[in-house]
Amino acid sequence: MKNESQKTLDAVRALALKDLDAASDEDIRSDFAAEGIDPNQLAASIALSLDDVLAASLRQHAAATKVAMRERAAPKKSLRPTLDRIKECIAQAFAAEPQLATAFREGSRHSDADLETLYDDLVLMGKIPDADDGR
Repeated sequence: MKNESQKTLDAVRALALKDLDAASDEDIRSDFAAEGIDPNQLAASIALSLDDVLAASLRQHAAATKVAMRERAAPKKSLRPTLDRIKECIAQAFAAEPQLATAFREGSRHSDADLETLYDDLVLMGKIPDADDGR
């Protein structure tokens, strides 16, 4: 029975959309006027409702993204590889993905601390496998 009701609703919806598509803008406006509805006010009301729905959706998406970022950014209690291994991993990541780039803070070479944080960032981005995951 429920399936039959859904088919009926789908058929009614299809007919209503066909009727709406066949009607001119002027026909629709005159129907609204006959029922005492101001089309401009209705359009503004619909726009406001859409704004509310969109804002709620964006807030929900932002909250979910914050949770996901906290989970990913939570510092792991893993040990970094040696500095020589960090340099190798960084070189391999840059060779595998030429679009990766860095800039120098001061001078023309990265400090050891810069390389360590670059390594951490590349691990977080998934460009270098984490040393603790067995890869």
